[in-house]
Amino acid sequence: MQSEDLQQQPLSEEELAAEREKAELEMAERLSVFGTRLSRTAEEQAQKRATTEQRWLEDLRQYHGKYSETEQSILKDSSGSSVFVNITRNKANAAEARLQDMLFPTDDRNWSIKPTPVPQLDDLEKQGAEVAEQARAIKRLAEERCEKMQTEIDDQLTESKYQAKARDMIHDKVVLGTGVLKGPVIVGRTKQRWDTDESGVSMLSISEDLRPAVEHVSIWDFYPDMSGADEFTFERHRWSKRQLRDFAKLPGVLQQQLQVVAGLGKGQTSILDRMNDVRSITGLDSISQSNYYEIWEYHGPIKKREYIDAMTSANEPLDDTEIDELNDEIEAVVFFSGNHVLKVVVNPMDTDERPYSVSCWEKDDASPFGFGIPYLLRDSQKILNTAWRMMLDNAGQAVTDQIIVNQEIVEPVDGRWTLGPKKIWKLTDPARNVQEAFAVFETRSHQGEYANIAQMARQFISEESAMPDIASGEQGDATSTASGMNLLMNSANIVLRRAVKNWDDDITETLIPRFYDWNMQYSNKPEIKGDFKINARGSSALLEKEQLADKLMMFANLTAQNEELSMRRDWVGFDQELCKALGIQYEPVTLSDEDIAKKQQEMAQQQPPPDPMAQAKQAEMQIKQQELQLKAQESQQKAQREDAKLQLDAQMQQAKLQQEYELKMADIAARENITVAQLQARIQSDAMRDKTARDTAAAKVSIETAKTNLQAQNLNKGYDTF
Repeated sequence: MQSEDLQQQPLSEEELAAEREKAELEMAERLSVFGTRLSRTAEEQAQKRATTEQRWLEDLRQYHGKYSETEQSILKDSSGSSVFVNITRNKANAAEARLQDMLFPTDDRNWSIKPTPVPQLDDLEKQGAEVAEQARAIKRLAEERCEKMQTEIDDQLTESKYQAKARDMIHDKVVLGTGVLKGPVIVGRTKQRWDTDESGVSMLSISEDLRPAVEHVSIWDFYPDMSGADEFTFERHRWSKRQLRDFAKLPGVLQQQLQVVAGLGKGQTSILDRMNDVRSITGLDSISQSNYYEIWEYHGPIKKREYIDAMTSANEPLDDTEIDELNDEIEAVVFFSGNHVLKVVVNPMDTDERPYSVSCWEKDDASPFGFGIPYLLRDSQKILNTAWRMMLDNAGQAVTDQIIVNQEIVEPVDGRWTLGPKKIWKLTDPARNVQEAFAVFETRSHQGEYANIAQMARQFISEESAMPDIASGEQGDATSTASGMNLLMNSANIVLRRAVKNWDDDITETLIPRFYDWNMQYSNKPEIKGDFKINARGSSALLEKEQLADKLMMFANLTAQNEELSMRRDWVGFDQELCKALGIQYEPVTLSDEDIAKKQQEMAQQQPPPDPMAQAKQAEMQIKQQELQLKAQESQQKAQREDAKLQLDAQMQQAKLQQEYELKMADIAARENITVAQLQARIQSDAMRDKTARDTAAAKVSIETAKTNLQAQNLNKGYDTF
């Protein structure tokens, strides 16, 4: 009993402090193990993609028209030309510009939101309306909410400069083969608004607005699961001290760990940073890593115990119900530096989707990173550079002769072994012939052969990049007709259509649905929420604009010629669609209804009043014109009747002759005691016999004529006839 009482006695303050210190140490140790595991995993992914990074550096050198250090050393030792014919940049820029123009027109978006075929809106279903009326009401409300949701997402993307971020991503995609967009990213913005009270005094109010945004992630800072399993994703941040202070103000940050990282100083990294290599390619000075803090962001599964430790260390303990609902692993977002965990949060999306959208120019089945245009043109670009250098080297050698001097026979009077005008040489050996002193050799020019190689390399570049010269704005030998140019442009856009479709699959159908899910989950606007689906329109609507304008003009001409079709058309909407297809803003070039009515009134006032005499004369002319038309119609009808009568008389005469012929044939057949068919056969046989006799006589005459001509020819040649 005494021992049990001792065990139940409460702990002293010193013992409680020791227990807390022990628990904190154990928790800190577990967090250190957690951070070490994440840091080691990031290092492994960096090592696995080291070869890919070397390829990216080569792609950048080729894009900027630079040789590698090894190639520069070889060219320097050869004392030859070191020019670089940079066709790669032209092809890459053309592909980038065309893709941007197709995906981001000035007057339209490359996505839309539509209600599902059977939208579900619970707030209407509870009203108990009739089934048909309820279905119509649900459809109307779904379309209204869909339009509002589309406007909301469009506004969020516009405020986060989605098109500018996407253009940066497209540049990475074309040059390095892979581009990354991140969203939705929650960004805190400050809104400023002037409020005026009843007395007329204005006050500036500032409020914080948390809205989803989209960000461009540099491919150099993006480290996905290189095994292809897509288990996790790492992103590297380079933060200044100010950014680190802003991060410390966020809820859930482990302040003690953050202070340790700040105390260690900047430049603490175990993974090679390639940014200085990139800067050296573009001719910029390198930046010391001591200028920033390296912070890593991890998206992927973590253990439940790791999450609980991080939240407890941040003084934000979980409820028992929330802890019980956690599985063994949860999808989380972790910020860490080295082996120091700075912040852990559960994935904010209920769908557990990660915020990264990746798109490749040419996909690689064995890697999450694809191939860009510089890589596709690698060999052809080298061939073109080699051919051009050889042309220049050969031109320099062929412009002058190679001269060999025998120094044992001659020597220059001025002592300098260089050629020049009126140069005097002295023959040192009188027994030798002066012709033996000099020899001249000519270097052959091969400019044509090298030019052919360069031309073939350029053709290969166009074929391998699938970007012909016409896609870059150069007509070349292409046809000059409008229809021919249109066909060639459509053919040149085939590969770009594939790239746009890849954008739809990789970016639009992943990024926009995440914004839709975020608004459904976090937005406080019930009027935008509903059962919708995302429609990627990049490859369906935007690529057909060039042909759409021609089709609209053709349709307008056909409709204008038919009064019934013209009455069915909405010409205002038609005008809007035509301006959109031509890339023209509708509002600046279109008058409002009030301006149109005012203009019509002014035109009516400017017209002079009608002249009664002129109107009477015009009416008289119209009556005369109608009389002439009636007379012409009567004359035409009379001529038609006479023509019909003549045709009838001719048919009757022909029938009469046919009848007389048949009667005569029957009479002859009766006299000969044969049938009419036998008589006709006899007549045909006699006609055939007469024709054969005529043909035979004509053939005999031709033979005699030929003999006579042959005899005459023989006589002319001096030969005897037979």
